[in-house]
Formats: sequence, C-alpha cells, structure tokens
Amino acid sequence: MTPRERMDAFAKGEEIDRLICIPDMGVTMVPFIGKKASDYYHSAEIMAELEIALFERLRHDSVGISTSLRGVAEAMGSKVGYPDYGISYLIEPAVKSVDEIEYLKVPDPLKDGILPILIEAIRLTRDALIDKVDVGASMSGPFSVAASVVGTENLMRWMVKYPEKIHTLMEIVAEANNRYIEEVARLGVSIGFADPVSSTSLISPKQFREFSLPALQKNVDKIKETTGSAPSIHICGKSKEIWEDVVNTGISNFSIDNVEDLEEAKEIMGDRVIITGNVPPVDVVHLGTKEDIFKSVKECIRKGHDSKKGYILSTGCQIPMHTPMENIDAFMEAGSIYGKYPINEELLMED
Repeated sequence: MTPRERMDAFAKGEEIDRLICIPDMGVTMVPFIGKKASDYYHSAEIMAELEIALFERLRHDSVGISTSLRGVAEAMGSKVGYPDYGISYLIEPAVKSVDEIEYLKVPDPLKDGILPILIEAIRLTRDALIDKVDVGASMSGPFSVAASVVGTENLMRWMVKYPEKIHTLMEIVAEANNRYIEEVARLGVSIGFADPVSSTSLISPKQFREFSLPALQKNVDKIKETTGSAPSIHICGKSKEIWEDVVNTGISNFSIDNVEDLEEAKEIMGDRVIITGNVPPVDVVHLGTKEDIFKSVKECIRKGHDSKKGYILSTGCQIPMHTPMENIDAFMEAGSIYGKYPINEELLMED
C-alpha cells in the first residue's frame, strides 16, 4: 500500500498492511537538506522542500507544517529568535504588564508574522504530496500560545493573582488560533495541536480546566466546523490526570509523551480516541543504537497495537536536531517489521 492508501483505509477502519508510522520531525530535520533552521522558518519553499525530501527518504504516513510553539504569539507581537541550528525561542513577550492584555490584537494570518509563510508552505506541500501521503498542519494549543504571548513565568503567576485577566487573554488567543484555523481549513488538510504548557508537569489539573480547556474547546470546535474532522493533540510531559478532559473536547487522536504508559492510555481512553506514541525521541531515537530503537518500537507496538480505536507508532515528542537519519530509517524499518499485519504476537513477546 502507498502511505496515502494506508492512511485513507485506516481512517475508514479498513484493513491495512502495517501500523501507521509517523515520526515527529519538522524543523529539527532541516540539516538533512543542508539548510539552516533560521532560513527554514522564513521560507515556505524550504519548509515544503524538507517535507518532500523526508517523505521520499522515509515513506512515513503523514507529513505536515507546524506553526511551532511561537508562530501565533509572534504574529500577536512577541519577539522570537531564530537560531541557525536550533528551534525558535522567545526573546520578548508581547505583553509585559498584566494591564496590557486587553489591548492585544487578534492577528491576520494572511499578513502578520510568519503565518502567511506557513500557510504558503502548507499549500506547496499539499500540492506536491497530497496524492502520495496525508498532509496536515500542526499548531500550538491556546495555552501554549498564551505562554509565548505573556511569558511562561508571568502566565503561571498571573493565573493565581489575576485570573480574570488570564481568562481575557485566553479568549483573545482562542480567537487568534481560530483565525489561523479558518485559513488552513481552506487548504483542505487535517489540523492538530501541540500543547506542552498544558502538561500537568507545569500546571495543576484544576488550572488546566479553568484556563486552558475552554479555549482548547473553542479551537477543537472550530476545526470540526471548518474541516469536517476532529483534530489530534500532543501534550508533552505528564498528562494522565487530564486525559478525560481532553478526550471530552472531541479530539480524534491523543499523542502522549514517552513519560506516560501506552498500556494505561489504551485502557483509559483507547475506546474513544486513536492513541499515538511514544518511542523516546532523545534517549532512543537520537542517542540510541539500532538495537535500542528496534527494542523500543517493539515494546510500543506490543502495548498499543490492539487499542480499540487504533494505534499510531510515533515518537514521544519531536526528534532532536542532528539525529542521524539512519536512526529514523531504523524506526521506520522496525515499524514495518513489528507492525506488519496480521500482527505477530509471538514476535512482539521475544526478548
């Protein structure tokens, strides 16, 4: 099967030849095409070139373009740094005083920051690959956008000291995300979230429910309304205590960090959403041997393959920059061996 045929059949609940395999890549893979990350972030052509080159090499089951965690925040006025060989980082938040929140402007995704570049990159990637593979767009969840609009430390403090101001902030950010969603939906691709700041490694479940969840719900609803399908979400770090809340927003796919257990996820929410994960991206894919990668892939497939709504083999988070391509080749090879249908249970149980 081609990746496009495989993903289409998977979406319909039809038989496929192997598990869906999607390593979490993006800008960190830009050295593969001999380019700098600083150039990647400002060139739709380089973004598309990378996705095309990775697909031709790996034949993975989905490609996509991400806003990064700071793309929408930059369009709202935050200053972002773009190193040559690293991911973007926040230099200065758009809001430095809590009283500035109400003056924030909702950005125009066709004009502000790098959002127009991202939209063009999605279009170029779609036009080049849509017949061969699923093409998607990833964006930061609203609470993670908020952290880059006001600064993470300020967000943590102001939730306690000025909760009503943070409610206002979240309403503005939710609308900013929705504007971007509307434009991406016109391109006919799937949309998903990365929302690391919503992790219970950073905030309490109560804070998540009060500040993050209502805005996330607005964005999920907008994606369903504009695309006709439910989004995926990835939350870094610990998230088990909010799994029920996130699933209840109406997502279709929950990608969990490698600090969480696939078997637990399968038992708790596998009957309602696709489970995605969670080979360790640093210790295994970046730093490990081929043997380490095969062992970890096999363990993930053993735990997740029989999840009721389906399982997608992926990494527990984004693969770091300068990871040897041979290691990602090994990830895909292991996925095709251990994830081949019908699943060989005995092979998965071997040491």
